[in-house]
Amino acid sequence: MYDIAPPAVYAHESVMSTPTYRARVERVVAALREPQPIVTYTDRDLPDMVRNRNLFAGRRPMGTLQDVRDPILLFNTFRFDSRESVDARRKQLIKAGWDKPTDALLGDAAFVWFDANLETDTHRHDKVCRPCWRIHLQEGCLHKCQYCGLGGLLVAMVNVEDYCRHLAELIRRHPWQTTYLLDDDADPPGLEPELGVLGELIEFFGTLEDRYLIIHTKTWNTRWMRSLKHNGKTIIVWSISGPTQSRLIEPDTGTTEQRIEAARIAQEAGYPVRYKFKPIIPFRGWRDDAAYTAELIFKHTRPDVISLCVFMWHTYDAMVRSVPADLIDPEFLDAARAGQSETEDTMTKPFPQQARQRIYEHHLAEIRKHDRDVPVSLSTENFKMWSAMKDQLGCTATNYVCGCGPQSDPGLRKLTCHPFQVAVRNDHGIPGVV
Repeated sequence: MYDIAPPAVYAHESVMSTPTYRARVERVVAALREPQPIVTYTDRDLPDMVRNRNLFAGRRPMGTLQDVRDPILLFNTFRFDSRESVDARRKQLIKAGWDKPTDALLGDAAFVWFDANLETDTHRHDKVCRPCWRIHLQEGCLHKCQYCGLGGLLVAMVNVEDYCRHLAELIRRHPWQTTYLLDDDADPPGLEPELGVLGELIEFFGTLEDRYLIIHTKTWNTRWMRSLKHNGKTIIVWSISGPTQSRLIEPDTGTTEQRIEAARIAQEAGYPVRYKFKPIIPFRGWRDDAAYTAELIFKHTRPDVISLCVFMWHTYDAMVRSVPADLIDPEFLDAARAGQSETEDTMTKPFPQQARQRIYEHHLAEIRKHDRDVPVSLSTENFKMWSAMKDQLGCTATNYVCGCGPQSDPGLRKLTCHPFQVAVRNDHGIPGVV
């Protein structure tokens, strides 16, 4: 488990009243750097916790905060109850002043329908992703990356056995989805193995035929995974960055070297491993960092997919508020500043198209020095960039193998189906879906 000192630890009454769940929390608390009492709360207490206990004070980009601390830990259970009950809890929090209640606090949204590039997706013309079910057990993060707003509070769900029973039905009804991304708004290994939840999920997938769990992480913490009965059904994807970025603005993640060592340990234990250069921030010396990182990856591991994603989803002003501008390569800082009108209507801001493409082409060239065949794709980029780079990548926006997409089984070089056409939602009657 990570060495952390949270300012408070909360556990819902449904956690503390169940011996198995309570034991999970107590193991985490026993491993903290400093002793911390477990405060039991009920749904009735949530409005006061929002108003008076600074529950969400740290939920801002961490580079904008003067003092970045370890997050509050809050342990909860998925209720798998009616939408009426969920809505009642949501109204409580809205009344308390939190206008966007987090689903995890509500005991809701175990399984989330991600409608990427379908008609209902309002951003479908500005990014390429795949529609699928995404699954969740945590919300929040321990890593303190300066550009991220998921600090301050880490909500961890502990009723994994109940969770897996409902997940089994969701999987059964969606034969077109073969891989399931866990926690796109958290980094699951941080509290393990003490929490004892992620291992249960890994072993659940280990019992399935042709279905895979995907863990997307920046962690160094994989040694405990070696003894699990995973049967090759858990794919671990590392967000990888060069030494400058990993050390200076991603302080509590694994460093470049630590993440690759964690991947080596996992691969040696039989887990398929992948990498995403994500988010790529063109700091001074970024070209050398890219070359160093690619060399280290192939020296120690053999990934079956690599993805690339330049830093995005921020305006120029938001970027320089959260990331030290003096660290950014002046050529690319100037391009982002000058390109504000060009990127005004795209999610891929702040770096304009030509600047991002130069970054991608350099990373691709460094990867190809070591492996001519490994599939390389773009992550969450727009169709315009895919059109410009499809020949270099050897795949298209429709058939590329994603690091975490819903049909990206180990060993694939291109998809065997059309990802936007096969995705049909069939979840009626399954609790915990959103």
